[in-house]
Amino acid sequence: MRSARVERTLEKVRNHPIYQALNPEGKRFMEVRWLPANLNPFTEHDISIAALIPFTIFPHIKVIPTFQMMREDCEIGLYRDKHTIVVDSSGNTAHAVARLARAFGFSEVKVVLPADVPESKKGILTALSSVEIIEVSGTKSVAERAREEAKKPGHYHLNQYSHMGNLRGHELYTGPEIERALEGRDVSVIAVALGSGGTAGGVGRYIRRRTGRSSVIGVRPKLGEQVPGARDARRMEAVVTLPWNNWLAALVEVSRKESFAGMRTLWSSVEPQPGPTSGLAWKGLELFLKGLDSGTMENLRGSTVAFVCPDDGRFYSERTTGELDPDQGLV
Repeated sequence: MRSARVERTLEKVRNHPIYQALNPEGKRFMEVRWLPANLNPFTEHDISIAALIPFTIFPHIKVIPTFQMMREDCEIGLYRDKHTIVVDSSGNTAHAVARLARAFGFSEVKVVLPADVPESKKGILTALSSVEIIEVSGTKSVAERAREEAKKPGHYHLNQYSHMGNLRGHELYTGPEIERALEGRDVSVIAVALGSGGTAGGVGRYIRRRTGRSSVIGVRPKLGEQVPGARDARRMEAVVTLPWNNWLAALVEVSRKESFAGMRTLWSSVEPQPGPTSGLAWKGLELFLKGLDSGTMENLRGSTVAFVCPDDGRFYSERTTGELDPDQGLV
């Protein structure tokens, strides 16, 4: 791997074509897919369900917070004399960092991954010649390994789990884009899968500021279960320090199996096809609504509910076939 002194100016950063392509400012990156009646158990209450898709213009939703974190760090001079950026991630944040690294003046990227990241995602990162992948298994955590690596000269650790730019990116861009895409509809609930907490916290903070109330629910895997891109309560507590839960109305837990089955069911009606955290968010939304009393449901009559689909399900083909029976989740 190369390591060299990097000279960068804000003008060079802002003029880089990848910076301009992945800058969310001014871009309409959120699209809506309305679920048909056969996937909506709440039609008797005249409730519409929207799947929110950010990965038509961008490869995945992690582009937004990664861009914001890196821009903030660069503007205050944290990258001065740094040639290598280190990021711990289950895949999408790592990909966003790898794509943006050259724009921000880094010659090298070190991605610290858990050993169970799908080969398809590792392959994409490996294809970028400036990326070194460090896989972690055993007793040492991914976060610990990333902190160790970042102590080396010329290295910088981008920590998505504590960086407020993660949350701010979604407040500045994702929240307003959801509002624009839904065209001013009365949105009563938005379900968001929890990983770093940045999406849920940022969207929740935007909506609280706009409406004075919380309508975002966080959805995470059941304790001890893993869904790619999401974290259960124990794994969040181990690394996440963002104040994501300050802006949430409720928390819901969904099993890994339900998440993958939900993802496959969505494929029957949603294009592009969403990933497992989309199935997690959708099933969490259903579970939350089914737990409401009849009076509350009546108050929601005629409203819209939504869930965020963070990324593309084609990255998880081997996990899907390994996790589900051939006809499970099909409709």
